[in-house]
Amino acid sequence: MTELRNGTYATPGEELSALALEAQRRGISYGRLVAGTTLREQQEIIRDYCEEKARNRRRKSPRRSG
Repeated sequence: MTELRNGTYATPGEELSALALEAQRRGISYGRLVAGTTLREQQEIIRDYCEEKARNRRRKSPRRSG
């Protein structure tokens, strides 16, 4: 599991989604991405994906009236 910058961990599903999406963006297969990148590079891809996902989640959440 990959530790994120906020101290939590990415789920296995998030890790798989992040790497699959990155492979699609690069126009290569998932296997080629994993074989051609180091563990550290993979963790950075996963961290960036989870941060982007969190930013998008915050933008979409309804504002509370108070």
